[in-house]
Amino acid sequence: MTLTIVGVLIATLITKSQTEHFATSSPKQVFNSPTTPPVLPVQVIATSSPKQALNSSTTPSPKQVLNSPVEVLPDWAITKSLPIPSRQARQKDSEIVYNLKTPPNFKQSQELQAIVDDVINLTIAQGLPKKALSITLIDTKTGETAGYQQDTPRYPASVVKLFWMVVLYAQIESGIWKNEKDFTPYVAKMIKESDNEAASFILDKVTQTHSEPELESEKFKSWKNKRQQVNRFFQQAGYKDINISQKTFPIDYLNLPEPKGSELQMLGNPIWNWNKITTKQGARLLYETCYAGQAVSPQASKKMCTWLKRDLNPKVWQKKSPDSDGFNPVQTFLGESLSDTNARFYSKAGWVSRSRAETAMISTGNNGVTYILAIFAEDSAYADETKIFPQISRLVYNRMTSRHSNSTPKGAIHSFTHSRIQERL
Repeated sequence: MTLTIVGVLIATLITKSQTEHFATSSPKQVFNSPTTPPVLPVQVIATSSPKQALNSSTTPSPKQVLNSPVEVLPDWAITKSLPIPSRQARQKDSEIVYNLKTPPNFKQSQELQAIVDDVINLTIAQGLPKKALSITLIDTKTGETAGYQQDTPRYPASVVKLFWMVVLYAQIESGIWKNEKDFTPYVAKMIKESDNEAASFILDKVTQTHSEPELESEKFKSWKNKRQQVNRFFQQAGYKDINISQKTFPIDYLNLPEPKGSELQMLGNPIWNWNKITTKQGARLLYETCYAGQAVSPQASKKMCTWLKRDLNPKVWQKKSPDSDGFNPVQTFLGESLSDTNARFYSKAGWVSRSRAETAMISTGNNGVTYILAIFAEDSAYADETKIFPQISRLVYNRMTSRHSNSTPKGAIHSFTHSRIQERL
C-alpha cells in the first residue's frame, strides 16, 4: 500500500514538472521593442470564444492537446460534424509553387505619390509614428503605383490568411485533395470571420504538420521544413524573403493562448521569426487575385475574391462590434468610411495589440476607378487608434475618384480581364 502511494506521488510530480516545463519553455520579450524584435502579438480580435478541446469535461493542458493521438478539431467543426479533408492517395508528399513567377510591371507615378505623401502627413498630424507605417497604392487600370516603405517586411496580423488561402486553392486545383467542399466551412471562417482556429486547421492541412510539444533536433528540422513550404510557394515566385509559416494566436481548440512547443521553436531563440510580409507583396497578391484573375487560375481567383468581398452597408457591418468575439472586417478598417459610396470592396484585415494591417481593392465599376491600397502599421498607436484607417481610406478614395472623374484612363492594363472578373463577381 505504501509503495502504491509513493508511486502515485512520483508520477504526479513528474507530470507536473513536464507540464510546467512545456508551458514556460522560453522567456517573453517586448513586442516591437526598439532593441528586440516583435514577440507574442496575440490577436485582440478575430478569436473564437473560449472552448474546451474535443468537448472534454475539463480543459486539457497544452501538452495533452498537442499529444492527442487523434486529429483535434474546433468545437464548431465537431458540432456541425464537418468531414476531415483528405489527400489523394498519391499526393501525400506533393509540394507546389505559385503559378505567377514575376510581379506585375507597374510604373511609378508622381501623382499617386502625392496621395501617399498626404496619407503620411495625415498620420503625422495626428501624432502617429510614420516610421512604423508602410503603404502601397496601385491604380489597377493604368498600372501606376506609389508607396512608402513598401519593401519593409512587417508583421501582417491576419492579412497572412489571404496568403494561406491562395496556397490551399493551388493545392486543390493541383488535385492534391479529394473534395474541395470539405474545406469550405474552414475557408469561410478563416476569411470572413478571420477565425484563428480555422486558419490553424488549414495551415496544418496544407503543410502536413500540427502543433506539437517541443521537438528533438532532427524531428524539428523535418517539421520546420514542412511548415515552411508555404514560404517557398511564394518565394519562388518573386515574393522575396516572405515568411508566412507562423500561426496566428490565440488558438482556443488547441489550448494555445500563445505559441508553445514546436510553434515556439519556430520563432527561434531569441524570438525573432514572426510572420513578415511587405505591403507591396500584399497589394500584389490581391491584384493578381481580384483584378487580374490570374492567381492559381481564373476559376480559383473568382472563388477567392468572392470570399474577400465585404458588404459596406452599415445595416450589415454594424451588427458586429470589434469589442465582441466576432470579427468585424469593416468597422475601424478601410471600408468603414466608404459606406456612403457605391464602391465594391474586397479586403483582408488584421488587428493585434501592437499592429493594424489591411490590403484592400476598391472599385467604382468598369467606367470608374479601381485601386488597391495596402497599409501595415506596426505600432500600438495604430492598433489603438480606431479612426485612422477609415480617415486614410476616405482621403485616398476622394483623391482617386477625383483623378478619374474627368478622364478615361489611358494605357490600361488587364482592362478586359478586369471587366470579366467584375461581371462574375
